[in-house]
Amino acid sequence: MNSCKEVCLGIAITLMLTAAVSPAHGTASYDVSTINDGGRQSEEGSEQHQITWGRPNTNTAYFDDNTATNVTAVVGQKAMLPCKVLNLDKRDVSWIRQRDLHILTVGIFTYTSDDRFQVYHPENSNEWFLEISSVTFRDAGTYECQVSTSPKIFLPVTLTVEVQQAKINGPKEIYIQNGSTIKLTCIVNTHAENVGSVTWYRDTTELDYDSPRGGVSLEIEKTPLRTTSKLFLTRAVKADSGNYTCAPQFADSAVVVVHVVNGEESAAVQTANSMTLHSDIRILFWCLLMLLLYHAAR
Repeated sequence: MNSCKEVCLGIAITLMLTAAVSPAHGTASYDVSTINDGGRQSEEGSEQHQITWGRPNTNTAYFDDNTATNVTAVVGQKAMLPCKVLNLDKRDVSWIRQRDLHILTVGIFTYTSDDRFQVYHPENSNEWFLEISSVTFRDAGTYECQVSTSPKIFLPVTLTVEVQQAKINGPKEIYIQNGSTIKLTCIVNTHAENVGSVTWYRDTTELDYDSPRGGVSLEIEKTPLRTTSKLFLTRAVKADSGNYTCAPQFADSAVVVVHVVNGEESAAVQTANSMTLHSDIRILFWCLLMLLLYHAAR
């Protein structure tokens, strides 16, 4: 109900400000030519990340043109930035961080005190992966794979870092009838291998098959697009009320509040919700009426 009042108040203030600042005739316009020119000048004056592939012949090292140049990783997990070099011979492959031009690796050796960075180079292969364990937001940006040819060739690879968010289906506050089954479904829309294990808690107590409460069961389903975890608690009692948390290993948690009530309490809650709904409808009606009167007066 408070949110509806805030919306109405916002609408009223917006209408008053609009009436006060709107020009009497026509609409405001802006000359965007200067802005656009400035943007072009800025782009021309700045150094862009471009790929220097090298040439695919028998004498010169070059990058495999199937190499991915955009990689997405999840906070807390490992990132693998690819670089495949053909005709390398005895030349060195280096990884540079563009943000500070810091040399991270040369060949198989690491040149940074941050031990999360290292090169993964399978024996007798053309692959030179930059491996970053336990990725953080600060690791996002562009990295260059360089080869010590003359002239030097380089391949920029952009790393995007994201946080995954779990979501529990339904409202944030749930009322369950005493003696019924609590059913909660948690979804993380991401690749299955990025989620890790999913743990459920009631307040600070972990819920699993071995919980002293008994009657707890879990189902999990992983697909290339999402991970779904379902929690079931049979024969709910008052003590089962609390904050239920779905906590994936590599994603932000989701929380829902569960109230276990008897029949009389359930009816009272439904009545209160119905009264709130009718009040909200009345407020929305007056909002619409204000809008109609405003447009009729213009």
